[in-house]
Amino acid sequence: MVKKSIFILISFLLSALLVQAQSNRHWNNSFNTDASLLSGAVVGGGSGITAIFYNPAQIADIDYQKFAISANIFSLYIYDYEKALGQEDGYSDWNFKVQPRFVAFLLRPKRWKSTSIELASFTRDKVSSELRSRNALELDLIKSRDGNEIYLADYYYRMDYEDYWLSIGIAKKFNEKFSVGISGYHSYIGFKYDYEIQTRAFSADPTNNDDSFYISQYKNVQSITGYTSRLLFKLGLKYQLNNWQFGLAVQSPSIRYLGDSKIYREVSMQNIHNQNGDLLPNMLVSEFQEDLPTNFKDPFSIALGATYAREKSSFYFTAEYFAAIDRYKLITDQPPGPYVTNNILGIRTNNWLDYYAQNDDVTNIAVGYRVNLADEIELMTGFRTDFVYDNYKGGYDNRYPSEITSFSIDQYHTTLGGQFTIFKTDIIAGLQYSFAFDKNLKQVANFSEPQEIIPDQRLVLQGERNNVMGIKEHTLSLFLGFTYNIGRD
Repeated sequence: MVKKSIFILISFLLSALLVQAQSNRHWNNSFNTDASLLSGAVVGGGSGITAIFYNPAQIADIDYQKFAISANIFSLYIYDYEKALGQEDGYSDWNFKVQPRFVAFLLRPKRWKSTSIELASFTRDKVSSELRSRNALELDLIKSRDGNEIYLADYYYRMDYEDYWLSIGIAKKFNEKFSVGISGYHSYIGFKYDYEIQTRAFSADPTNNDDSFYISQYKNVQSITGYTSRLLFKLGLKYQLNNWQFGLAVQSPSIRYLGDSKIYREVSMQNIHNQNGDLLPNMLVSEFQEDLPTNFKDPFSIALGATYAREKSSFYFTAEYFAAIDRYKLITDQPPGPYVTNNILGIRTNNWLDYYAQNDDVTNIAVGYRVNLADEIELMTGFRTDFVYDNYKGGYDNRYPSEITSFSIDQYHTTLGGQFTIFKTDIIAGLQYSFAFDKNLKQVANFSEPQEIIPDQRLVLQGERNNVMGIKEHTLSLFLGFTYNIGRD
């Protein structure tokens, strides 16, 4: 039986495909513990050292001191954005990431009967995405001039986002059936966002030194660096009935107490003709601000879970509902406002650096299975949904008020791994494979069918953006975690 399970695990490792994760998801977290190998389906039981996050009432289930550290040894991301930048122009790439995940220490005070305290530090969510692409064509784009031009279009996107939590939780077991716990969290979100489109059309023979050299160009740039600090709280309940365990966890909305951002934003164009061939005046809208109030919000959520235990195996189920958050100011602009010259595109410059966000309500589900193969050896597997609360709707470079563009679509996670114990130390190892795909999405840009200007869409040296984009993402993560059971016999 053990050999057969090991063969299944190795086959899974060799056959799994590989891919990329994004933000705007509530369940985009993995802590590299046995709870992770169960895909987080542990609100009703089985959360172990991660109880402080999933259901603080389960902190009381551990009646001896523990120390845990887990590390995501590597994550390999592969992503493909088909037709994102034109009919034949997309973007695909892969990257590799190594990062720590979860550190926790559990105390069992002797003077507090049936009470446990846990301290933990972990990364709730981390995203690092960077896209860079160039499209080059030769075509007759500037109709007021004879001959072809060289057309260059550059796109750059970068999002670095990390939500880092420090937490403390306490739980009391009132009897063998009922426990209550509460956790408090300090969340620090740091992020950097860059979004840039530059297009240029210049004469096909730029080596000439006479007046035949001509260039038309457009630039749209956004750059944001910021942070926000918040507080959150979670109440957990757990009840046991024969072979069943039931859990309830309720998390408060986040409470911001600090946060600011630094923003640079600019739109400019030179030597652009209107649809009648008349030369338009050069244009510039530019603003730089520091210390702009910033707030990332987390919603109220409620999770229900159940665990059914048999002699050598257990089944797990969890569902969590995340409430909606109405449209709110993520970043708040301050006076004096941008420099504006010849705003012929009709950009709304009042509070130009206001950024907004919103959350749709989301319900995710997770299932897990654990089986004891031999003394101190267990095999675990699981599956969970990870639906986005703000789905990708195209680039936000031309919208007012603005939003941060995120290539987020619904994702699904599968996990498989094992745990064994050596000298009071629980060691887990396993894989998580995540995948996401969607089609008929609005293009980020259209560089393959450029026009000199499309005034009603505020597009310059670009084509109309169509709903032909497809996204495919795959991620393969290797987990390795260690938990030292200080008080275990």
